[in-house]
Amino acid sequence: MPASVSSSRNNISCKYLLDISITLLWLAFGALNFTERQGRRLPVFLDQEYVPQSPVEIVLSMYKEPIDEVEELVNNLKSMPALSDARVTIYIKDGEANSTHVRHQTGANNATILPNVGREGETFLNHILNQWDSLARQTIFLQAGIHNPREFYTHISNYYSRSQTGFLNLGLSGAVCNCEDCGDRLFWNDKAHLFPRIYNRIYNSTTCDNVLLSYKGQFIVSAARIRGVDKDIYYALWKAFVDKGSWAHQPQILQGPDSMSAPDFGYTMERMWNLLFQCSNSDVVWKCPSLVSKWRIGGDIGDCQCFDV
Repeated sequence: MPASVSSSRNNISCKYLLDISITLLWLAFGALNFTERQGRRLPVFLDQEYVPQSPVEIVLSMYKEPIDEVEELVNNLKSMPALSDARVTIYIKDGEANSTHVRHQTGANNATILPNVGREGETFLNHILNQWDSLARQTIFLQAGIHNPREFYTHISNYYSRSQTGFLNLGLSGAVCNCEDCGDRLFWNDKAHLFPRIYNRIYNSTTCDNVLLSYKGQFIVSAARIRGVDKDIYYALWKAFVDKGSWAHQPQILQGPDSMSAPDFGYTMERMWNLLFQCSNSDVVWKCPSLVSKWRIGGDIGDCQCFDV
């Protein structure tokens, strides 16, 4: 066979294979982006009768972070149009701090000293319990030193909806665990079997599905979603932090150092917010891009969160 004929046939074969490859890639893209993956849809319990007195509140859990950095965080958030009228509450767990000075410099509406117990998990539960009847329509819970700040601001801008957001995780997401035997690649395990207990209390179920884990202790949640869960559940979790004799501080379930100011239980609480606020749907797992990826081609703001409406 002449070399020219052989070369021509090879070129045709390569083009044919390339066309098939491109077609398969487009089919895969369509399947991943424009079809729904069927998964069990759990009921969502919302308190639709509660009437909030303010639209948005930013709640910061602060320890010894530099005040100028906290001021910058508040200013950056309030520079966003959707958060320009947000109230700001700072809880400070440094007993030597001057709360009046913190409030004035940061422009916060309130700054309150709390005992140095339980880190941000206790702070957020404390706020929920004590502000139960005065929760904003949406609350942004953050540590005063936010994680992944560059991606954090982009994530809020891309996904936060003042009219729709029910729960939006502002940290790393996408890790799923078997609720009955929950663990992750960071060597954390639910040794206390708290996840199935909380799951069963929320859903009144004897079985426990897979759940989506949350990380970094920074998220947005609606009052309707908070109050849709029995208040006693929040109290029991808060009590586990503040009671030295609680199950959360017992040696048999500890996986590392434990103290009242830095409890080992805090790592479990950090991972539980998605479950607690009823946002473990499978579509939140597979549709949401990483913080670095920022946005999914063909995606929308519903990819990374659960809506109330």
